[in-house]
Amino acid sequence: MESNSAERSAFQFLSHEQVQKHFAELNIELLKGKHILQSSVALFSILDRFEEDFMQYYAQLYGLMLEKRTIDSTSYFYLEFPATGKGKLTNPGMYVELEARATIVACILANLYFSNFFSYDKKFQWDDIQYEIEHGEHRYSYQQLFFNDMRSEYSDKEWEGVRKHFSIVINFFNRIGLVEKEDNDESMQFTILPTIHHFIELYRDEIDNIDDFLQEIKL
Repeated sequence: MESNSAERSAFQFLSHEQVQKHFAELNIELLKGKHILQSSVALFSILDRFEEDFMQYYAQLYGLMLEKRTIDSTSYFYLEFPATGKGKLTNPGMYVELEARATIVACILANLYFSNFFSYDKKFQWDDIQYEIEHGEHRYSYQQLFFNDMRSEYSDKEWEGVRKHFSIVINFFNRIGLVEKEDNDESMQFTILPTIHHFIELYRDEIDNIDDFLQEIKL
């Protein structure tokens, strides 16, 4: 009985009107791997106000850690696995290791992000990705992966297949808050958000050894 009473007391914040109004949406988004940025005003403000309460909630019920980061003057929350394990969920969104194709795209986005590190504008489009594949530092590995060989030119049909691959993954990254995608899908315009640093931390080995990583995988 004492344990149940203590748990009810610890979770009293859930009865707060502001929390009740947005809790369902917030909980679903976090468990799907969503990064909650300041631009999501209602959800971010709840986490910011009840940060310690939510930390205890996710630690006790899910074995997950609620993290808050501030990168490039942008603050955001997300759920992270403890160092000792993967919590009590078997498929919590981003916390399952990203499949190879998503990891490749994220590595390229990370390179684009750092190539414009001192620029305020982190907005890119498909042309930037295509240029990276054709002329970037790791172009030989990219071309071997996406086209199975290296040539001076590739057909429009070949490029369209690669573009569809990137479009699918960027849409996924838009849902979990690593990028912010424009409504115009023709040019695949998107802004890489500071939350990309979370991915970089998780996949530092793959990014630092990207050529070796690309040679080991198949699409």
